[in-house]
Amino acid sequence: NLSLTATPVRLGDDFSISLKPGEKKQVQIKVRNGSEETVALESKANDFLVAEDGFTPILVDAKQVDSRWSLVSWLTLVPAEHKLASEEAAVVNVLIEVPQDALPGGHYAMIYHRPLNSATITESGSGISQRVGTLLYVMVEGDINEEAYISNFNWPKFLENGPVDFSLKVDNQSDIHINTKPVLKIYNLFGKEVANIEVEARNVFPKSEREFAGSWNKVWGLGYYKAVVEASYGSQGRVMTATAGLYLIPVKIILLVLIIALIITILFISLKKRKASILNDSISQDLKSEDEKPNDSQK
Repeated sequence: NLSLTATPVRLGDDFSISLKPGEKKQVQIKVRNGSEETVALESKANDFLVAEDGFTPILVDAKQVDSRWSLVSWLTLVPAEHKLASEEAAVVNVLIEVPQDALPGGHYAMIYHRPLNSATITESGSGISQRVGTLLYVMVEGDINEEAYISNFNWPKFLENGPVDFSLKVDNQSDIHINTKPVLKIYNLFGKEVANIEVEARNVFPKSEREFAGSWNKVWGLGYYKAVVEASYGSQGRVMTATAGLYLIPVKIILLVLIIALIITILFISLKKRKASILNDSISQDLKSEDEKPNDSQK
């Protein structure tokens, strides 16, 4: 089996590749042969989509992706073919040439490497079967719309006990990808913050949704809890928010306590009645004994 590694896995996702229309820039990526055999590789650029899991990039042809976000036609790779011995690495120079009429916002492609034969590859980095690669993010400067919101906040309304699992979907309607890290704050009935949960940061591509999930590791509680999720995004530090409420009430435990309390109360009342009955019987017996004693006139 062949083993290839592409580095970095992502390039420019931190908005470090920002270019003006008509501007050029060269970046470098690397591919390494980790197998024991010499392998011949080719490097290519391709459009991609992200799979439903929100992580896996899937290579697609130009007809399957909106050309608004395409980057492939702006790229030139040198060299495009390599012959790597075991543990040898090659550098691929990627020239980015932004057209004069390029639309402002994000443009994306995957630089992938694959063997020129049909051998199987053990993947490392971004990629799919028999391919490994680097996701390339380029931002074209200009009037860029930044707009995103939380389209769905899945937070339970009632639970007997935790942990409390939650999820949310971020809908990115911007002209560029956003990187956001949702934070969930939980308040009790009196408005006191009782938990602060940070969710792993992720990229959300333009005109797409991505799901985030987490858990509040609280097992027992009693009362109402308010959850407020906040997620900042964009160059202007905008914040999207959503709010939901939860009643955390251990009904079964409360019923068990009430039943035990009821049983104890019944036993207490029964014992009290029994004690009173015994006392009354004792008093009646004493009175009866007094009545049976002879008085002076009888004597």
